[in-house]
Amino acid sequence: MSAGPTIADEPGAARGPRAMLWRWVGRPLFRCSPRTAYKFRRRLLNRFGAELAPTVKFRNTCRIDRPWNLAAEALAIFGDETIVRAASPIRVGKRCVISQYTALMTTMVQRDERGAFRMITGPIEINDDCWVATDCTVLPGVVIPEGVVVGARSLVGGGDIEPWTIASGTPAKSLRQREPWSSPPA
Repeated sequence: MSAGPTIADEPGAARGPRAMLWRWVGRPLFRCSPRTAYKFRRRLLNRFGAELAPTVKFRNTCRIDRPWNLAAEALAIFGDETIVRAASPIRVGKRCVISQYTALMTTMVQRDERGAFRMITGPIEINDDCWVATDCTVLPGVVIPEGVVVGARSLVGGGDIEPWTIASGTPAKSLRQREPWSSPPA
């Protein structure tokens, strides 16, 4: 009797020379880099196909499985122990914070009414000026609108989240408005 699908059974799983090179060389270099070596980690991810702005920061404890499906704009920050499972594209906008222990999951397995497993995949888009707080999970196909703060331990699964709100819960939904941020005059 099978225990169910595994990562290796996943359609479109990372295979081939690039994936193997990332697993055996890139990921260990990323994890073993000094804590403040943000530039090194950014360059390493860019070498493996990520599209990262020069001011993006990743902590060395982040776990990224497919950097070639990751794009992040200026001043995006990924906290400690963040999981980035990028079987589909993930785009993170400007001035976003993905806090520690957060999981960005572009694939998940769901059991249907007959008991069979089915794979659900979809891209994730986090727009400008968002903060995904500690220990959140963002599911496949989610678009987080501009200026949203997602409360700690929330499950973001495509619910009704409006721009410039504070969202929380399982599933996350907008609870109240927040003031739009505007940059100071130059």
